[in-house]
Amino acid sequence: MSDLLFQMGLSNACFALALALVAMVVGARARRPHLAHLLWLLVFVKLVTPPILTIPVGLFSVPPGNVVATSDSRESDAEEQPAMAETTIVSSLLSSIAATVYRAKPWFAPLWLLGSVVVFAWSLVRVCCFSRLLAAESEVAPQELQTVAERMARRLGLNTIPTTCTTSTHLSPMVWWTGGEVQVVIPAALFDQMDTQESPWILAHELAHVRRRDYLVRWLEWLACVCFWWNPVVWWAQRNLHAMEEICCDDLVISCLNPKPKSYANSLLSAVEFLARPALRPPAMASDGAHP
Repeated sequence: MSDLLFQMGLSNACFALALALVAMVVGARARRPHLAHLLWLLVFVKLVTPPILTIPVGLFSVPPGNVVATSDSRESDAEEQPAMAETTIVSSLLSSIAATVYRAKPWFAPLWLLGSVVVFAWSLVRVCCFSRLLAAESEVAPQELQTVAERMARRLGLNTIPTTCTTSTHLSPMVWWTGGEVQVVIPAALFDQMDTQESPWILAHELAHVRRRDYLVRWLEWLACVCFWWNPVVWWAQRNLHAMEEICCDDLVISCLNPKPKSYANSLLSAVEFLARPALRPPAMASDGAHP
């Protein structure tokens, strides 16, 4: 069991890292956010699917005694052949690492599973607490805002209009979905400080997240984080995926709604200034611009 988990984790981590590097290059050099977003999304898909190819881990199955013996043998050869000294040092280092991993392998599966249980439990508690908070501190948006939301949603190509809510809680505008009806949550204080020409674009940006179904991607991210909490590629990919999402949403709003550049930019700037103050951080299932 431990060997199987170790092999699956290593294989998926390596392939996910390769995809992440390609996505990074595409996003930075090619400047194609939609393709970069797809590649970052594939990183999460690869992490939670069975490995296509398995990476041999026979090196880590060598008992420490055999590793040391091999290292000693190569060290004696190096004394006879000075030209091979550098190769021998590298081999000795790899052998030492293999011995360390070999000794740690029995603990790998228990620690992995324990960490996953902790991450799952903690995230579940956060979701429950946040859902209760939204239920207590939110209300259906005024009819005027609902009308704007319906008009924007139709122009964005949404067949089902999500519920638009306002909340007294200081948090970022977001899309919230835990099954059932999709909700667009907007802080009431943010709308109060914006003029009537800028406020609809904040709503349009969140509706673009709904149109792209980014709220479903949040659950894929959550599954990957629970299963591979120990892999830094997960957290790196999550941050970059969110960044590409924001760019893609801006592109969707601009292409479908054709806002005045100044009004749209000012609306986003107002949201950033609003979030400059300490704000409640929603769980990972929320599609919002505040996630790293």
